[in-house]
Amino acid sequence: MTSFSISGLSSGIDTSSVISQLMTLAAAPQNALKSQLNSTQSELSAYQAINTKMAALKSAADKLALPSTWAATTATASDTSIVASGSSTAVAGTSTTFSVTSVAKAQISTFSPADPANAATAANGLDLTIGSTTTHLALAGNSLSDVASAINSAGLGVRAAVVNTTNGTILQMTSTSTGAANGFSLSGTSATQQNIVAAQDATIAVGDPAAGGYSVSSSTNTFTDAIPGVTFTVSKVVTDANIGVSTDSSSISSAVQGLVSAANDALSIVSQATARGAILAGDSSVTQLTQKILGVVSAGVSGGSYATSGIGITATGTVTFDSAAFSTAYAKNPSGVQKMVQTSFSGAMSTVGAAATDSGTGTLTQLITADNTAISSLNKQITAWDAKLATQKSSLQVKYAAMEAALSKLKSQSGYLTSMFNSMNGQTSSSSTSSG
Repeated sequence: MTSFSISGLSSGIDTSSVISQLMTLAAAPQNALKSQLNSTQSELSAYQAINTKMAALKSAADKLALPSTWAATTATASDTSIVASGSSTAVAGTSTTFSVTSVAKAQISTFSPADPANAATAANGLDLTIGSTTTHLALAGNSLSDVASAINSAGLGVRAAVVNTTNGTILQMTSTSTGAANGFSLSGTSATQQNIVAAQDATIAVGDPAAGGYSVSSSTNTFTDAIPGVTFTVSKVVTDANIGVSTDSSSISSAVQGLVSAANDALSIVSQATARGAILAGDSSVTQLTQKILGVVSAGVSGGSYATSGIGITATGTVTFDSAAFSTAYAKNPSGVQKMVQTSFSGAMSTVGAAATDSGTGTLTQLITADNTAISSLNKQITAWDAKLATQKSSLQVKYAAMEAALSKLKSQSGYLTSMFNSMNGQTSSSSTSSG
């Protein structure tokens, strides 16, 4: 039996301690539910972490299966002043020769008024024309500073600054964008605009434009439509530059490596969660994922092994990828390697990932759903026990309080009777003495 401590209360019993110990016993079922809740929450976290890695596996597999991944190209320019890049829409094996006849420039102009304090002549302000659009600018005053302030406040793509030079104070205006369309003029000033740098487009010429060739221009130094699927940027005038397009095998290799890495990430987290003593130890639904991932690689394809494309398995159960071996194989037989890796390898891995993570039928999805349902139920049961235990504690407090009150009353009555009997005995003794 449970022993209770004795205190100096009127009842001789420490009722608070008694109630506390009784409530500890009463709360045992709720504590068991809390323990079950903690275990289920840990299990849920493990399932969710594995689900994330398996979803990443499927994502990497689906990326490798995309036609655009295998259509990746790289563009190389013969001149270092040209930086080029290819896309999946560029045609590998094509080559284009052209000359850069001009580079894009932003206009820079100056005004040098004889009297900087009276730089504006028009009483109602200035007119700033950019391309074919004219905007009227109101002035707070006629000085160069007032003119600069009006231009900058307008926010039209032209910046102005007052500069003190060895030849006097001037106003410098600079377009914030390159290209002929961003050329500007300012009217209403006391001085003539001097264009230091004219606004200019970048231009390339393919062949002789006067004899069947053509020119392409860009307001910036970057061209996106001159060569299909290729973007390139020029930085100086050059003659007979060449851009060649080839298959970007390194990009494809990176996509294969991405899938292999995703597979190893999934294998690692499954191994940790199912190790001896771990939260999912012995969970066959999870341990099977390891078998399925490694099974894809070991099964290979009909009449061949993924090892010929650089994909293999180590003795410790991880997937490996030899990019050099892949590049060599792809260079020799691009269509064969593509079919093996893009269709078979990525397709099989995507199937494994989908079987685990599908929103409706995925094994991990169903386990996660089950745990979420269990957690919701446990929380409701625990909450119900809170109310039940509170009622039980209140009832015990009332009972023990009543007991204390009753015992206190009995003790008071006992004291009164004892006092009364003592008094009566005293009177009897006195009478006997007097008679003698």
